[in-house]
Amino acid sequence: MASEYNDEKLAEAVRTMEDLVDEAVQLYELDKEKTNVIDDLYNSLKIITTFLSFWTDIHPQLLNLPEGSRVILTPNLDIHIIMSDYKFQTRRLDELTLDEISNVLRYVVPVIVNAARSERRINSKRIAVLRESAKRLKRLPTASPSDTIITDTSIHMEKVDGK
Repeated sequence: MASEYNDEKLAEAVRTMEDLVDEAVQLYELDKEKTNVIDDLYNSLKIITTFLSFWTDIHPQLLNLPEGSRVILTPNLDIHIIMSDYKFQTRRLDELTLDEISNVLRYVVPVIVNAARSERRINSKRIAVLRESAKRLKRLPTASPSDTIITDTSIHMEKVDGK
């Protein structure tokens, strides 16, 4: 009977070990997937933010930093951290934890979208002004500058009376 009890305990320990191996393999696969997703996100977002060239301030609490710190996201997705004691640190967005990346993206993406919209509106107005100016200038006569130069080289003589 004691042997039967030990066999059951041993079988249960083996099943538990198998469960541990299964969970570890699944966590390993998730970690690889997380790395691939973060790389894809980072590379795609970097193309957009580099094109837009916006620098964005981030609330320090989003990265669990003390109040009084300053955090800036650059267009190439570097995060500049200036601590309240003026120590400086730079981290890449893809080096943050999942929670930190999520916090930063939830905050930064709407800010960048609003900045891009504002920039688009301003540029649209500027282009409209330039388009209208070009349209008005096209109404000028189409004479080329060389047409306005006098090319008549004949000499006009007047009769002078000699009295």
